[in-house]
Amino acid sequence: MISRRTCLQLLPALATLPLSALAQAYPSRPVRFIVPLSPGSGTDVVARYMSAELTKTMGGSFVVENRMGASGIIGTDLVAKAPADGYTILFNYAAHYSNQFVERTPYDAVGDFEPIARLATSAMVLVTAANSPLHTVRDLITAAKRKPDELSYGSPGNGTTPQMAAALMSNMAGIRMNHVAYKAPAQVAIDVAGGQLDAGFGGVATSLPLVKAGRLRVLAVTSKQRSGYFPDAPTLDEAGLKGYELVTPIWAFARRGTPQAIVTQLSDAMTRAAAAPAFKAFCISQGLEVDIQDAARARANAPAELERWKHLVALSQAKAG
Repeated sequence: MISRRTCLQLLPALATLPLSALAQAYPSRPVRFIVPLSPGSGTDVVARYMSAELTKTMGGSFVVENRMGASGIIGTDLVAKAPADGYTILFNYAAHYSNQFVERTPYDAVGDFEPIARLATSAMVLVTAANSPLHTVRDLITAAKRKPDELSYGSPGNGTTPQMAAALMSNMAGIRMNHVAYKAPAQVAIDVAGGQLDAGFGGVATSLPLVKAGRLRVLAVTSKQRSGYFPDAPTLDEAGLKGYELVTPIWAFARRGTPQAIVTQLSDAMTRAAAAPAFKAFCISQGLEVDIQDAARARANAPAELERWKHLVALSQAKAG
């Protein structure tokens, strides 16, 4: 057994070790991947993919925990208050930056977090019922101009990315539509298909089953490139709203103050996994696109992301509650 005196004598030597040497022992216990969203969401499936990959490549154990509530604020705050030791990692999407402009959050999206990597992006689709008289984006815009505030669209809630997608479209097209907030994205798609809503924005994975069943029509996608799932559907940019683009990235974050060597180690492992063909195939199966930024690039882009989502929240006029 090493004596207390010997341990004290070793401390100066340990203090001189580079961070890279200290990080070589990481992880020495299970690492928690906190997802502030429900199981099955795009953020959740990416976190689960990375947990399996890092368990193989880094050793140790990487475990996903879903901590939902308050539009993602509960899980995000858990990471903001966790020890800055690399053992509690956040996987989050655009709400990481937009939430603090919708309501008062107990953390700062930039100041309290250290980006590890950006791994993928998720586009949305603009849909109507398959039997709707609205066959194109132009049809929708024309009808909305003819009847301001009468056409309805649904989103999974106030301040969500689908609401922002609709607000951006309305702003660029010069139209006004009636927003109906739901608690779940699946119900939006169901009510659009059933004719209770005139239109809706939603994720590819949510909309695809009803499109295949012949109950939904895809008018456009929100990305700059067409979707491989709906190659015949134009982008909103192609449909006449030049410059339109809204995709939501998926990031991994550590708490600010986490040793840089651990952040770099995680970033390297995740970006290598994301660059592999297997991850691309996985993303295609989930309606996602691979979009890789390492820690340094994601950190440099964080202030711009904050401003981008601040602008979109302002357009949507989202308010807390």
